[in-house]
Amino acid sequence: MRKRNGKEEDFSKMKIVSALIKAGSSVELADKIAEECESKFRGREYVESSEIREFVLSKLKEVEKYSYENWLRFDLKAKGLG
Repeated sequence: MRKRNGKEEDFSKMKIVSALIKAGSSVELADKIAEECESKFRGREYVESSEIREFVLSKLKEVEKYSYENWLRFDLKAKGLG
């Protein structure tokens, strides 16, 4: 996976779970979305972190709008993303 700053690192399901929990999701929902993300990108040699972010946010928006909005607020404040 390549991050916005160009640094490459291994995919981490736990980072996704942690971010979702911080946004207000339950552990169960966070784990489910992280599993779906891992399945979607499994087998690909290279994935942009922005692809992972977009996938996770689309899933979160479908099922838990409050946590979706919390994630966006954090991204805007901490990362300048929106």
